[in-house]
Amino acid sequence: MKFLAKRSDSGVLSENLTYKRGRDENNRRLRKMLLAEQKNFCAYTEKYVEALDTVEVEHFNSAKKYNDDYYNYYAVIRNSNQYKKDEAYRDASFFNTLFFQDSTQFNARIRYVDGVYEEIDENDAEARDLIDFLGFNHPSLHTQRNRYVTRLKNRFEEAGYTTEQKISHFKQHPEDLSFITAIEYELQMDLSDFIT
Repeated sequence: MKFLAKRSDSGVLSENLTYKRGRDENNRRLRKMLLAEQKNFCAYTEKYVEALDTVEVEHFNSAKKYNDDYYNYYAVIRNSNQYKKDEAYRDASFFNTLFFQDSTQFNARIRYVDGVYEEIDENDAEARDLIDFLGFNHPSLHTQRNRYVTRLKNRFEEAGYTTEQKISHFKQHPEDLSFITAIEYELQMDLSDFIT
């Protein structure tokens, strides 16, 4: 997942923005800044946010809602919360370590391979718990992701696209980068330029 990392230079931090009950304008600004920071992708699903999608400020640790800060906020598509398992992981260790907010740590502990996210070390219960908590492999999301990437891969193969043509396509159509981690794996491409 490319959009769980947090940035020390975030505008949310410099403006000291927090989510406030009943403060719609403030919360809209926070949502807009988070979404821009996430390059217009849902933090939990990696779906590219389309005009008709309903995006919310998600409180990663829901127990901290209204008493939290930037490090607990993500912009997510509303229905992506259906995959999240708040109650089952109320006291999970990842709420304290926040390892997933550092992309280097995340990539050292969780990978995408053959259609699913998995912990790199089979003894890493914390990484396995995070995968389950956010529903990275929820059957519905898994099916959507696989179908989407298969269609994209087939389209590129049928067109006979070179790597350069694929890059050009994504520059012209960033909305086709939904599920970017899976696209990188399946197309064997580095697409990090699109998210930095």
